[in-house]
Amino acid sequence: MKKMKLLIAALFAAVSFTPLSVTAQQDPIGSGLSISPTRTDLVVNEGTSADLDISVKNVTGGNIIAKAFINDFEPDGVSGEPRLITDSNVKSASSIKDFIVGLEDITLGVDETKEVKMQIDIPVGAAPGAYYGVIRYQAVPVDDQGQITEGGQVALTASVGTIVLVEVPGNIKQQIEIKSLSAYLDDKKGSLFTQKPTHIGIEIDNKGNGFARPFGKIYVKDMFGKEVLSYEMNNTNPRGVVLPESTRVFKDPVEGIGKPGRYTIYADVSYGNGGEVYSVSSTFWYVPSWLIITGLVLLLAIVGLAVFLYRKYVTKSLKRRR
Repeated sequence: MKKMKLLIAALFAAVSFTPLSVTAQQDPIGSGLSISPTRTDLVVNEGTSADLDISVKNVTGGNIIAKAFINDFEPDGVSGEPRLITDSNVKSASSIKDFIVGLEDITLGVDETKEVKMQIDIPVGAAPGAYYGVIRYQAVPVDDQGQITEGGQVALTASVGTIVLVEVPGNIKQQIEIKSLSAYLDDKKGSLFTQKPTHIGIEIDNKGNGFARPFGKIYVKDMFGKEVLSYEMNNTNPRGVVLPESTRVFKDPVEGIGKPGRYTIYADVSYGNGGEVYSVSSTFWYVPSWLIITGLVLLLAIVGLAVFLYRKYVTKSLKRRR
């Protein structure tokens, strides 16, 4: 009986104290912000200004200060994703840092959203062309009095940002060059594939001083001239941008490459108002491994048969001479 009482007491203690330990661990401060829009495109004349509105939401589990930063960036030359220039001593010739007015830190409660209103002021005499940068916010935890908590600078290191693209009208040169049109197997391009290609990619070089937003039709035909697939490239809203003096590869997943053989990719690409169209083409072969192996086996069989027949012929000739 005494053992039974001890067992019941132990179970009661376990049930009583377990929730307390869990509750003590259920007050984490998450990390994160959400921002919209993720990209803003503006055309601003010299000597004028334009509004720049951003919505920032606290998606952490506590109060924060959203620290504001502005960074120049450069393209990665492939996907168009920006690579931030974090060195404060380096300033891009296309920087928007001197144009932004009203960029400040903001305080946000749990799940609170604030509309941040800024301006882009383009001074008189600014050179026509493209300017760009990233406005970032980093969440730093604060207490109920709005003071940064100990270790808060380290606790939340992730940041969110919005890309700002500004074009100043004037003497803007618009020119693109299509560097390549290729089939890809995942990230590797080629002209001979033993597996079905997964993507079609077109590499475009922006040789102008403004933003290039290429668009057009890409289609593929088999060796018999039958169209097996077609799609509109860069068919997004807003369209993907190629920064001045940079290249970008527009890749799209494809289906329709079924039978082995030679295929030809065609592209009709334009930009701006669509007045000039660039037409290019390239070919690739899809020869699956099983077909290569079958071909080699047949070739070896033919060679073997030829050797056998030749030896048989030579043997018969020698017998006749005897």
